[in-house]
Amino acid sequence: MTTVLSIAAAVIAFSLLIIVHEAGHMGVARLLGMRVERFSVGFGPVLTRFRRGDTEYVLSALPLGGYVRIRGMTSGEEVADDDPTAYSNQRAWRRFLAIAAGPAMNYLAAVLVAAVLVGTVGLPSADPGPRVGDLRPDYPAALAGLERGDRVLSVAGEPVTSWRGLVDVIQRHPGESVAFEVERGEGAGARRLTLPVTPLDDGGVGRVGFQNYVTTELRSGPDALAAGLRLTNAHAAEQLAGLGRALQPRHRSELSGPVGIAQAMVRSAHLGWASLLAIAWEVSIALALLNLLPIPALDGGRLVFLAYEIVTRRRVNERVENFVHLAGFVALLALILAVTVFGDLPRLLHR
Repeated sequence: MTTVLSIAAAVIAFSLLIIVHEAGHMGVARLLGMRVERFSVGFGPVLTRFRRGDTEYVLSALPLGGYVRIRGMTSGEEVADDDPTAYSNQRAWRRFLAIAAGPAMNYLAAVLVAAVLVGTVGLPSADPGPRVGDLRPDYPAALAGLERGDRVLSVAGEPVTSWRGLVDVIQRHPGESVAFEVERGEGAGARRLTLPVTPLDDGGVGRVGFQNYVTTELRSGPDALAAGLRLTNAHAAEQLAGLGRALQPRHRSELSGPVGIAQAMVRSAHLGWASLLAIAWEVSIALALLNLLPIPALDGGRLVFLAYEIVTRRRVNERVENFVHLAGFVALLALILAVTVFGDLPRLLHR
């Protein structure tokens, strides 16, 4: 794709993921008898609108996602206490399902996208083991003689059994010459080699310049759906583990904000539809997980309050809940700004 088409495709793909999320809220809310007053594709000035039943469907000027407005859900909105269509008058478990439906739809969409890729062109899947993938030329690993497909058995005398364990050992030895014991080849032709590698010192973190080994999963029929579910679950676990690592000081630069995500999606769109679908799969999983985390102002934060209400049979004071969500929203904006300024922009400027 051209650059313009790549940007347009990335915007459309990201917007569709948000629309799928909001459609989940709308579908379950309507199924449970709540009145959905508006479903908007995009934000800002309204370009066109039409009404079907009780719902107004809107196309707005800024095509970055969208939103759904359920009657009685907005703080301070006046609704009759006996209005059976209002969100605020529903039992807690019904409100819980309406909120949880958004991230659930993102996860379901991720499974279906993975199944489509597995059943057509294949879906790249990272090997969780300590195998060497693509190497960066002129970096320590390539200069030392490591090759794609090598299985690393130990580093600096420490056995490694997983990709994460391999990375952790490397990062602990910046600027030090360490022995990589690797197995090269398969079966009877495999042989063991010991190669000295000196990781670069990147701010106190060792880097050697290779990615994990990636294979392509390709299946047909029902096997594609099963593989899509398995790969989505595995990638979700990797994303959660990665989020935990990113909160550690030496890994914080690995976080990506809106700029980094947009850059990745545009780059993937430029490579073709399969690459764009693959990154959309990853982003859809991330949206599902992010909105299930107990973060105020996001779906996960609302689910915490609703779970409390279901267990205790008491509603949290509305002012307290609103304050928590407001504080969470401000903190989330600050985090996004920090990740953008100290993570995305430096990576973009130093490309």
